[in-house]
Amino acid sequence: MTQIGHKHWEAFNAVLHVGSFTQAARMLRTSQPSISRLLKELQERLGFALFTRADGRSWPTAEALALHDEVERSFVGLERIAERAAQIKERRVEQLRIVSMPALAHQFLPAALARFLREHQGVAAALQVQRSETIASWVSTRQFDIGFAMLPMEKPGVEIELFDPAIGVCVMLPDHPLAARDVITPRDLHGLAFVGKGRDSFPHLPFQQALDDAGSVPDIRVDTPIAAVACELVASGVGITVTDRFTANAFASRGLVWRRFEPDVPYNFGVLFPSHSQRTRLVEEFIRFLRSESLAAQQQ
Repeated sequence: MTQIGHKHWEAFNAVLHVGSFTQAARMLRTSQPSISRLLKELQERLGFALFTRADGRSWPTAEALALHDEVERSFVGLERIAERAAQIKERRVEQLRIVSMPALAHQFLPAALARFLREHQGVAAALQVQRSETIASWVSTRQFDIGFAMLPMEKPGVEIELFDPAIGVCVMLPDHPLAARDVITPRDLHGLAFVGKGRDSFPHLPFQQALDDAGSVPDIRVDTPIAAVACELVASGVGITVTDRFTANAFASRGLVWRRFEPDVPYNFGVLFPSHSQRTRLVEEFIRFLRSESLAAQQQ
């Protein structure tokens, strides 16, 4: 029986991402029959189907999705090896490997990283975006030097520190009636069109408790745990929302404004490091730089 090799997983990963054997073949610079053969061999070796056809697309099966995280992690590792080899060739020896949740990766981290790299010409960086649970796993296995995730969290093999106790702010279009106020309270939200936080999100419980204490019931038009999605909906006129200041600041360019929300709704962003591994001078320097950048942003 055919042994599973790198090309089989490469074909699987490509089809899963683009949804088409033909597009996957184009992306990998091979032929569509070659992709079909590789996936047929892979399915035979695994003993279950990986894709089904519907509406002109190749859709991953439940089994394929279950495999996806592991395959994605492996490919991140392979890509990093290739990147590292290129950096060594170019004599860029030091590297920062960062993985972050979307809230910090939307604007804050890229902007801060760009400023840091301008001051450290010999340094290269890798920045990956993932959900918090995956971030902890990747950091624990030392695939990344630094991770940023929402707290609380516990994970063996990871050292966790509070990076920023970002307090929730109320985000709205500038012509919204509440934009005239300096501070927004739960009572102010009663009956207003609102983009909810998602019941599975960490900040949901303290926010809901504040609403309940005030007897406030916003008119929730959409519920989402993704802060950037909530702000995008606000920018489209769906209503207002409460989110972290990092995401709120990122949407200032879309014309949104934010006001303080009281009582505090904590968005505890944590920084994660691999346990039992000494942090490099570069990692320590970068974290100090980020903390100063975060503090400066709060004072603006």
